[in-house]
Amino acid sequence: MQRGDTSGERTPLVQPTYMFESSISRSYQKRLRKFQCSICVILIVFLSIALLVTVSYNLHAGDDPEVTNDTTASPPNLTAINPDLKPLLQLTWPLKGRGPPSWPGKPPPKEVIDTAVMLGKNALKKRGMMESTLTPLDSDSPASRAQRAAATSADVKPLADSAFAAEQATKILINGTDVSTIEGGVGMGPLISGSLPEPPYCREVNFSCVSSRYRSQDGSCNNLQNPLRWGVSRTPFRRVLPADYGDGISSPRQGVDGAALPSARDVSVTVHRPSYVHDSTLTVMLAVWGQFVDHDITATALSKGTNSSSLQCCNFEQPTHPECFPVRLDKEDPFYQYYNLTCMEFVRSAPAPTCHFGTREQMNQATAFIDGSAVYSYSEAKALKLRDVGGQLRMMRIGPWELLPPSSDPDDGCNTVEMTAKGRYCFESGDERANENLHLTTMHLIWARQHNRLATQLAKLNPTWSEEVVFQEARRIVGAQMQHITYAEFLPAILGVDVMWALNLTLKDTGYSSVYDPTVDPSIANHFSAAAFRFAHTLLPGLIHHVDATTGTVSYTHLHEMLFNPFALYNREAGARLAVKSAMDTPVHGVDPHVTAELSNHLFERSNSLNSSYESAMGPHPCGLDLVSLNIQRGRDHGLPSYPAWRELCGLSRPTTFDDLNAIFDDQSLSRIGKIYKNVADIDLYTGALAENPRGRLLGPTLTCLIADQFYRLKVGDRFWYETDEEEIKFTSEQLYEIRKTTLAGVICANEDLLDQAQPKVMEALSATNPLVDCKELPQPNFAPWKDMSSSK
Repeated sequence: MQRGDTSGERTPLVQPTYMFESSISRSYQKRLRKFQCSICVILIVFLSIALLVTVSYNLHAGDDPEVTNDTTASPPNLTAINPDLKPLLQLTWPLKGRGPPSWPGKPPPKEVIDTAVMLGKNALKKRGMMESTLTPLDSDSPASRAQRAAATSADVKPLADSAFAAEQATKILINGTDVSTIEGGVGMGPLISGSLPEPPYCREVNFSCVSSRYRSQDGSCNNLQNPLRWGVSRTPFRRVLPADYGDGISSPRQGVDGAALPSARDVSVTVHRPSYVHDSTLTVMLAVWGQFVDHDITATALSKGTNSSSLQCCNFEQPTHPECFPVRLDKEDPFYQYYNLTCMEFVRSAPAPTCHFGTREQMNQATAFIDGSAVYSYSEAKALKLRDVGGQLRMMRIGPWELLPPSSDPDDGCNTVEMTAKGRYCFESGDERANENLHLTTMHLIWARQHNRLATQLAKLNPTWSEEVVFQEARRIVGAQMQHITYAEFLPAILGVDVMWALNLTLKDTGYSSVYDPTVDPSIANHFSAAAFRFAHTLLPGLIHHVDATTGTVSYTHLHEMLFNPFALYNREAGARLAVKSAMDTPVHGVDPHVTAELSNHLFERSNSLNSSYESAMGPHPCGLDLVSLNIQRGRDHGLPSYPAWRELCGLSRPTTFDDLNAIFDDQSLSRIGKIYKNVADIDLYTGALAENPRGRLLGPTLTCLIADQFYRLKVGDRFWYETDEEEIKFTSEQLYEIRKTTLAGVICANEDLLDQAQPKVMEALSATNPLVDCKELPQPNFAPWKDMSSSK
């Protein structure tokens, strides 16, 4: 903040200048100033030429879908900033990874498989009988909200049951063979071939894709060679390294000595302590957009009980469900000891059918593509439910403004009795997690308004278009704008412009791109969803800033009070506007092991403001969960190999001793990690990757590698990528020109009419090069190129 001017008319800051100079002196000073200006101009010209030469030398163009170790294409300043990143440039992109190991022993005969399948079905039946006796979680508990946040659809349960039966059959088929010592475990076994119920992607059928300029709702037919598998919703995550399960088949990862790994909570308390150091260059809007995109491309399904009910794992008065994997809490835990808690609820992710007997895999319910499915849903039935007449999305109108439609589920973990009595409900959107926090809900609201604004303009331009065409064209533009913002604003902020150029992740300024490669699988990697992309949790501060533009005063809201609390949006003056402004004004924390206590102790804790009294807030669920513990536990649940294996995959040095980590981790993290883990090979990917010293960058080299690889695949492996030159799918050059004007600031300003000003790059903090400007000054696409001349006839 600038300090006010304390000088007055009678107390000048400098001695006044009086005009007693001679004409000769004035002439000399004028000539001197001209000479100085000339020198400055010459220097500026030389510096500009040098800069242009350097940039042209550093940057490489080209649309080859495979990036190799061509040194002429690698910007020299990349290695100057961080030598650890140099090995990444020697890799072939996308990363190749390693497939599962061979099945141990000879393939079992059919009669043995039939017997194993029968026993697997019996195990499933026995589990179902046990599930019918279990008491689900209290719907108002933090654990219930955590499971609700995973948003597992009801149609996942039959698929997960079939995968469970196949898993049990696999244990019988290996016939007591010890596969726990084999890297990758049992590997990929015989085909199931219909001996258990299987999804369509497992059946060999003559499936033909219908030619269309629009994406399918569930991502099918994006890749014409793998129309039902690659990037499609409700399919297994992609494995890059063989799974590391304790029993070689499905049980959570163990230590290299066969013993249990340290409690995820103990790792959280020891390594991931709170910190209050801010990154003054980036804002919370970066984390908001990261979560919005994450929910667009990933949705890990959780295991469920009877009728898709939630599972309770810390109630030891009832049988323990086999999918329970609770977090152990120490009796002297620095926080939970005051609540007499020794167990934190955790349910394993639902297994996904893999078409083979073999190791367990998890399911991604979302489409892998950045396609706006968070706005429209990846489910055809849900998408139809969200639609309104005229190609619009259904909205709730309160006076002159619009909100998302109200949630019709009273047990969604968000709606409360107090708010329902006031006529205020949580909201419904394309993704079930939209109410998870106020910033995320606001982003959903903005993009729903964006769709309707586009649909209105398209309908005016083309009055003969059908409602379906209006809807699909607006949806197509929204998906393109989301892709553009992600690769133009979000990724450069987290990966760096140099890495973007080196790996060919940059966008074209003009023309089309021919990067699409049908041999690149865009499916979301298991490690990306369960660990790597969760880095953004460390960005979030404990307090969210609210700046009053009229008075300049600053107020704060605890982060946990914004979770499952979207009700502020009912206040037109202080709802979406304040949510957007707070995300734009609040600086983030750095990416490191430190996580705010708002997330490590109070996750999904019910805010006092939503209860009629403090006592009701303190019981029966007085405290929240630990997000860090859940992240670490999720990686173990998914059988993710330990941190050193991922460094090796990325062409980096593989540490084998704690001394090897001296040059990789910062001193504080190394000291704490050495205290909690017995062996370097036990370190969890989430913890190890966050502990890397980024050396002036946002992310360390391992996170940079794993995140860059996934987003490379989402660009190169998407047939509907918005810059495509494919004739049937592509935008016209005029339309593409307009889409390239898109900025997140522009979208926010166009759809939040109470916002007057914004910085052009809302994911970056205010600065001399990123000042507040009037919303009307931000560039906006002109949709005139979408006028179909034939429609006017």
